Amino acid sequence: MNAKEIKVGYTYTKNLGNYENVKVDADVTITVEPGEDLDELYDKAYDSMKKQVKNGLKKFKEDVF
Repeated sequence: MNAKEIKVGYTYTKNLGNYENVKVDADVTITVEPGEDLDELYDKAYDSMKKQVKNGLKKFKEDVF
């Protein structure tokens, strides 16, 4: 495969009760350089986006509660 870019995203929806939800998502588009391992890029990007979503949930909790 000869990909020029990859896009990785992560979304988390939390039910707050009382028919309310909070949805936090993060995504990134990465330019693939020749010779780079796509699986390694996906893994790193996924871990980074997951971390960003966790940070977003933490900030939401601090702002609301």
